[in-house]
Amino acid sequence: MIYHQFQQRPFQSRFSGGRGWLTFAIGLLVMTLALLALPFVILFGAISFICLSLFGRVFLKRQLAKFRQQTQAQQEFQPQPSHKQANRFFNDTPFARQSAPRQGRTFEHDPNA
Repeated sequence: MIYHQFQQRPFQSRFSGGRGWLTFAIGLLVMTLALLALPFVILFGAISFICLSLFGRVFLKRQLAKFRQQTQAQQEFQPQPSHKQANRFFNDTPFARQSAPRQGRTFEHDPNA
């Protein structure tokens, strides 16, 4: 009885006949559809990425224009500093060159000293 139990293959009855061929056909169909649909999925993704990037550029350009308009409107309403000394310290170009260029000193190395 035990010997007869190990003589049978358990998968033979599961995937044989019409059921096995049907399983094989369904698997082959799924793989074929996946391979055929993959280029279209990639194409759809590329088109979506291009559309989103163009929309982002347009949207960000509009937002930047609004931001610049608001900052320009705020700067018009701010009072200007009346002191010339304050204007000297808070200049728009703090690292601008002076009228006379500065010259540095050159120190030579004396090995005997």
